[in-house]
Amino acid sequence: MKASGYQVYVSFSGEAGSMIENVGAYDSTGTYLGLVLSGGGPYRELRGLALDASGRLYVADAYKKGSAIDVFSATINADGYSRDFIDTLITPQSSKALLHPYGVAFDGDDLFVSSQDTNVVSGYAISGKKNPSAKSLPVAAYLEKLHPKGDYYGGTFVASAQPVTAGKKTPPAVDPSDGGLSAEGFDTATAAELHGTPPDAPGDDAAAAAKKEARHSVRGIAFAGKRLYVADQAKDRVGIYGHRNGTFHGWISVTEDASAKPDVLDKPVGLAVSPTDGRVYIGSPKNEAIFAYDPTSKKLTLVVSSASSGAGDALQDLSGLSFTPDGTLLFGSRSQQQLYSCDTSSGTVTAFGTKLGDAPECVLVVPV
Repeated sequence: MKASGYQVYVSFSGEAGSMIENVGAYDSTGTYLGLVLSGGGPYRELRGLALDASGRLYVADAYKKGSAIDVFSATINADGYSRDFIDTLITPQSSKALLHPYGVAFDGDDLFVSSQDTNVVSGYAISGKKNPSAKSLPVAAYLEKLHPKGDYYGGTFVASAQPVTAGKKTPPAVDPSDGGLSAEGFDTATAAELHGTPPDAPGDDAAAAAKKEARHSVRGIAFAGKRLYVADQAKDRVGIYGHRNGTFHGWISVTEDASAKPDVLDKPVGLAVSPTDGRVYIGSPKNEAIFAYDPTSKKLTLVVSSASSGAGDALQDLSGLSFTPDGTLLFGSRSQQQLYSCDTSSGTVTAFGTKLGDAPECVLVVPV
């Protein structure tokens, strides 16, 4: 295969079309190459994707009965796109913070993971040159000061305003004014019960009813400079936290431009940092828009929305975001089962490749 400089990885919902339970690889033109994950599994409801400094691939398996972070080789196989399974690195058995993971992101050698059903971001020190291992980081110093005797999940870096009980552990509630994440649409079941109950078991009437209920919690995460940005989907905002101690630095939610249509975040999910301008781009699916936050000016601006000329239906149920090396933004539309590219200076949106076989979840541009 002729090197293109990068490939585009896409995780799928596993719930639409061909119900793909793997990660798809595409070249820089959007041409489908094949399935990335070779060995391991079975995989269900894959979500977040990230590379470590060695080039190994980390994948969030969000299925509640098999929540895990899996790691795959840095070496791409002779077919030009697939990677071999190395190990299952983190599970709910090794970390109570991990349940229904969504976002994954690296800060140096430390891996951070957002988990929808515990509604926290947890951190893990990754070590090992050949076969990596994960050890929960200490609870964020900022959180320890807030609640010195709090029974946090091990490795908690960003905590919840509405904590979920797991076993005998009930973490302290962190007020939203102190950066606690919100959650909506969750029942009173404990995390342990959720872990043992497949949410989509055939013939499960309770599960079918739960699936219709809006469930909003922590989603995408991204590091930019010395800050961690976290999508607090339930309250239509993104939190900013110090990358070392977890200190809360405020919420992003609304633009200063009253003429922007829309001018507020609505159920944010995907986050990505531009390699060219350093801004944090935020997908806002409910009002079909993408915003950009400038860490220097601390201003949020609208980049493109469904009301923009030529955008069409591309921003309907938008999901993962990622940047190509030249600063072109790629994103997915779950409803359209399509990837799109966006020129962030003009807001021009163009289909990237052909229709996908399943609804896209997370997108990652990978150098090759």
